[in-house]
Amino acid sequence: MLGTRVLTAALLAPLVVLVALLGEPWLSLLIGLIVFLALVELIGLLDAAGFAPPQVLMLALGLAVAGATLIAANQGLVGALLSSLLAATAVPGLPIMVFVTAVLALAIASFTRADPREGFLTWATASFGLAYVALLAPFVVVVAHLGPADGSAATSVGGLGLPAGSAWMLMLLLVVWGYDTGAYLTGRWLGRRRLIDHVSPSKTLEGLAGGLVAATLAAGIGAWLIGLAPWHPLVIGPLVGLAAQAGDLAESLLKRAAGRKESGFLIPGHGGMLDRIDSFLFAAPALAGYALLVVGAGR
Repeated sequence: MLGTRVLTAALLAPLVVLVALLGEPWLSLLIGLIVFLALVELIGLLDAAGFAPPQVLMLALGLAVAGATLIAANQGLVGALLSSLLAATAVPGLPIMVFVTAVLALAIASFTRADPREGFLTWATASFGLAYVALLAPFVVVVAHLGPADGSAATSVGGLGLPAGSAWMLMLLLVVWGYDTGAYLTGRWLGRRRLIDHVSPSKTLEGLAGGLVAATLAAGIGAWLIGLAPWHPLVIGPLVGLAAQAGDLAESLLKRAAGRKESGFLIPGHGGMLDRIDSFLFAAPALAGYALLVVGAGR
C-alpha cells in the first residue's frame, strides 16, 4: 500500500507542479475537472449517509458555482460577455450571486420531499456540499493570482525570479505536501496519542507536531521563492499546516457519517479525488487570506 502511494505521488506531483508553473488557463481547467470529480464523490458520500441529495441538480449547480468563482478569479483575463457579467454583479460578486441562486434552487427541490425534516436535511447538506467543494476549491486559483502590492501575478519575485503567482502556488503545494508527509511519517514511526479518535483514529498528536515542523520548513523554501521576510514562514507553516489538518479531519467526518473509508477509488493508494484535495480545500483560503491581509499581496 505504501509503495503504491509513493509511486502514485511520484507520478502525479510533477504534473501538478508543471500546471502550477504554466498557470492559466491550464490551472483553472485542472481545478474545474477536480471540482467535477470531487462533487461526484461528495454526492455519493451524502447519499450513503442517508441525505439523498438531488444528484443531477446538485452536480449542475456545483459546476455553475465553481465556474463563477473561477471566472471571478480570472477577471483580468476574461472579456466580452464574461467581463460584462462581472461588471453587472460587482457589488455582491458573481460567485455569491450564483451560490445564492443555487441555494434557492435546492430549497425548491427539497419541497418535493414528503417529510419536512427529510427535506430540510437534504437542502442543508446539498447547500453545504456546494460551499465545501465548489466555493473552496477555486481558492487554489486565487492563490495562483497573487502578486506583490505594486505588481501582478506575472511580476518576477524571489530567489529564482519566478512569476509571483507561480511562487505562491509552489508555497501552497510545498506547505500542504510538507505537512501531509511530515504528519504521515512521524505518526507512523512515533505516533502514540490519538488526536481526535472518533473522527480519524489514525491521526496522532505526534503526527500533528511532525507535520507542523515539516510545514514550517517547507514554508521557509516558499518564502525564499516569493521573497518574503524570514519571519513569515514561522506563521505560514503552522497556519496553513493546521488548516490542512482541519481539512483532512473535515473530510474524515463526512466519510464517517457515510460509513466509508475512502471517498472513491480514482487514485491508486490515495483513494478518491476528495481524499487528495481535502487538505487544500482549507489550506488555500488560509494562505490566500494571509497573503492578502498580512503580507499585503495584490491581485
